[in-house]
Amino acid sequence: MPLTKSKDILDQDLIGQGGAKLGVIRETFVDLDTGKIEFLVVEAPGLIGGSGKYHPVPWAIVHYEPMAKVFQADVSKDQFKGSPSYDRTQIGSLDYAWDEQSSRYFDAGSDVTVPPV
Repeated sequence: MPLTKSKDILDQDLIGQGGAKLGVIRETFVDLDTGKIEFLVVEAPGLIGGSGKYHPVPWAIVHYEPMAKVFQADVSKDQFKGSPSYDRTQIGSLDYAWDEQSSRYFDAGSDVTVPPV
């Protein structure tokens, strides 16, 4: 089982279908009961740097490609753009239920494919 430090995940690009850059990983959310990463928080690109909008992406749809040394999600750029997004304050609070909204979006009827483990 390969291990990595959380700081080595942060500021990495998340790549989507066709090699499209979806954004930059800004945070990870860990389930303290299981010790597993549940979400990556990805900042979408903006005209000048980041957009200030954060998209929670379930870890279940993300995989690491060791040959290319990138994190990938099998979603199109349009699917990603349409996913729930939040500002810094909202992402810092579970009161917005962003975890449930994001899980439903990426799981419910979208064309997202969960990579094999």
